[in-house]
Amino acid sequence: MEEIIKIERVKKRFGDKVVHREINLTVHKGEVLTLMGGSGTGKSVLLRSLIGLDRPDGGSIFFHDDDILKFDEDDLLPIRKRIAYVFQYGALFDSFTVFENLAYPLREHTNMGEAAIRKKVLATLERVGLRGNENLFPSEMSGGMQRRVGVARSIVMDPEVILYDEPTSGLDPFNTRQIVLMIEQLKSQGTTSILVTHDMPTIFRVSDRIAFLREGRIDTLGTRKEIQQSEDPDLVGFINGEKM
Repeated sequence: MEEIIKIERVKKRFGDKVVHREINLTVHKGEVLTLMGGSGTGKSVLLRSLIGLDRPDGGSIFFHDDDILKFDEDDLLPIRKRIAYVFQYGALFDSFTVFENLAYPLREHTNMGEAAIRKKVLATLERVGLRGNENLFPSEMSGGMQRRVGVARSIVMDPEVILYDEPTSGLDPFNTRQIVLMIEQLKSQGTTSILVTHDMPTIFRVSDRIAFLREGRIDTLGTRKEIQQSEDPDLVGFINGEKM
C-alpha cells in the first residue's frame, strides 16, 4: 500500500514529562487509522505534530517525501492545505456565519471567485447535512452542529489527509452518527483519516488499523479484528474501560 505519512523515531517531552519516547508509524493512503490510548499518552500531541502545531524534539515526519520537521512556518502553509485538522470543539470564528467560516479558507488560499466559492460552500454543507444553516452564527447552533461545521470547514479545501481530535466527544447519538458517516464517506472517496478518540463503537466501526499508545511508544498496531482479538491484558483492560 502507498505510504502517505511516515513517522520515524519521534520524541517529545514537556519539561520533565516524557510524552513520546520513540514513535514509529506509517500511515497508508486512503485508510482510517485510529490512535488509541489513555489520557496523557500523547495522541493529540502526535496529531498536532503532523501539521507543525507541536514540534517534536527529535525524529522525522515525512509527508510523501518531505520531512516536515525541517520546515519553517512558511513551508508549512502548503502542507496545512493538504492536511486538515478537525479540532475537538470546532474552533469556529464566532463572529462569522457558517457560510463565512467555510468561505474564509477558500478566499485566503485559492483564486476562486465569489460565485465558485458560494457553490463550493453550499455543496460542502450539503455533504454534512447542514445545507440551509449557512446564515447562522455558531452561537445559534448546538454543539453537535458546530462540530459538523468544523468538519465541513476542514474538507472544503479537499485535503488529502484529515486529522480528527475527539470528533464525537460529548455528542448525542444523532450527531455522532453524522460524524461517523462523514468519515466513512470521505474514506470511500480516497481521503486518508487519522483519528484520536476514546469512543470505542466509533473506533471499531470506522478504523482500518488501530495504534495503541503506551509509555511513549506505539505498543500495539493492528487491524480492527487483530485489536479486538488481542489477549494483551493492558489493551483488553483499556478497551473494556477497566484500565487507563
